Amino acid sequence: MPGGRRGLVAPQNTFLENIIRRSSSQPDSSFLLANAQIVDFPIVYCNESFCKISGYNRAEVMQKSCRCSFMYGELTDKETISRIDEALENQLHDQFEILLYKKNKTPLWLLLQIAPIRNERELVVLFLLTFRDITA
Repeated sequence: MPGGRRGLVAPQNTFLENIIRRSSSQPDSSFLLANAQIVDFPIVYCNESFCKISGYNRAEVMQKSCRCSFMYGELTDKETISRIDEALENQLHDQFEILLYKKNKTPLWLLLQIAPIRNERELVVLFLLTFRDITA
């Protein structure tokens, strides 16, 4: 069939693409996006910069909880973990300094910011988590 029909782009895909594009425009922006509508808030996207600082590739990160428990280690502060859980469960914008560990177990101090993202109906549908390396 000449000039076949192209599929329509689902609105949620353009919404997600816009968020990724805006977040990627920040210099040295390490971030991930998580589904706020599903239990344990699975990661639906992580950028290359996040992969570089964490040592994990995208396939290893996708669908894991955005709590990033796979990066917790012996010295990761339990109180900070509880505060992060509370921010996610209550859909709050907040930031934390936290000690996480790269895949190779190297410790990494990060400034973690959590931002709930709302759709046109004001429902929180995603979480944007940004990570800035503050290791001295």
